[in-house]
Amino acid sequence: MRKIVLTAIFILTLIVQSFVSAADFESADWNRAPRIGNKNDFVAYIKNCEQNCQTLIPMYLANDLVVKGEEFLKFTSAIQAVNTTFEYKNGKPNRVLYEVQFYPGARVEYAYRTGNTSILTGDERQLYARAVQIVGEAKRQPTILRRELYIHDAITQASTYYTESNQKLGARYLTAIGALIDGRANCQGYADAFYMLGRMCGFNVGKINGVAKEPHTWNTIEFGDGRYYCVDVTWDDPSFKMNEGGEYNNYIYFNVPLEIIKSTHNWERNYYPQIVQKADGRYFYMTKEFSETRGKYFGFHSRTAEDALNYIARRIADEGCRLSWAMVPYSSKYADTSFVGQRLVNEILPRNYHFAAKARMSVTHCGNYLFITVDAVRNN
Repeated sequence: MRKIVLTAIFILTLIVQSFVSAADFESADWNRAPRIGNKNDFVAYIKNCEQNCQTLIPMYLANDLVVKGEEFLKFTSAIQAVNTTFEYKNGKPNRVLYEVQFYPGARVEYAYRTGNTSILTGDERQLYARAVQIVGEAKRQPTILRRELYIHDAITQASTYYTESNQKLGARYLTAIGALIDGRANCQGYADAFYMLGRMCGFNVGKINGVAKEPHTWNTIEFGDGRYYCVDVTWDDPSFKMNEGGEYNNYIYFNVPLEIIKSTHNWERNYYPQIVQKADGRYFYMTKEFSETRGKYFGFHSRTAEDALNYIARRIADEGCRLSWAMVPYSSKYADTSFVGQRLVNEILPRNYHFAAKARMSVTHCGNYLFITVDAVRNN
């Protein structure tokens, strides 16, 4: 059954709201505040403050640098909202104080990393306990990609996509609390949950605020070698389906490269790490772990859709496999889910393997590829 996808409202709609009264300038530690005159130094300083969960961020300004709330949020992965207060001297900005509110997932990750849980609220303590449980299971997985897959699927299994047109700062569905405790979240909640769990697992995880049909938030991930990938748990979740088909993760956005994600997602790339151009062995459909796990956990890529269907049919016949995920070059003929289903169930399986099967499937067109998900069993 097709599910209705509600409109995702971007976090930047929240930045104009003052979530606390403006702090007294002199309450900040100006003796340690740096003088910042360019965007690179600005980003480095904000990232350092973010790592320390610093709620008051003071800085002196040079070279007429002005970064207001909307632009500020493009430089951060952990901060949900910002209050900005400038001081001017001789008509030019001299000092600025940013008051920031962190996502619950970011606060939980900080508490886990530092061992300081005293900063957490009651809801955040509940989230902390759930996150520790998930991360403990993830760390028992045998490979890095299996660890990442575990936290990815923990989020999609726990949460259903949900949003409201009139978002209010502090709403639980905007955070990891909504995703993992309440079982409903919008893209910000999914991204907050993946940021939290991924960093607790030891991955370098960030976020991107951009547009994907609507204003949208998703994640980046890096494994220590400087290569960045995108991960969009929201769009992988079956409760956020863009097409008819089975209720299964399609994993198109699991370590997805630029060549694929750029067809559906847009963002100001100068604000974020450079994403790898081509799919490699960390992409869900390209990893060698497909063969090593006999297709149980990952998908595969094939030269043609026909080759993929024949391979899936053989897996069903020989191994009794239910789920298969395949990535193939785009073909208008095979972009039709109904055609693909009939070709597999009514032609390939009876002709080549002499048995009937029942199947559910979905076919998604993204970039220059088709992504085919099949859930099939022999019809005994």
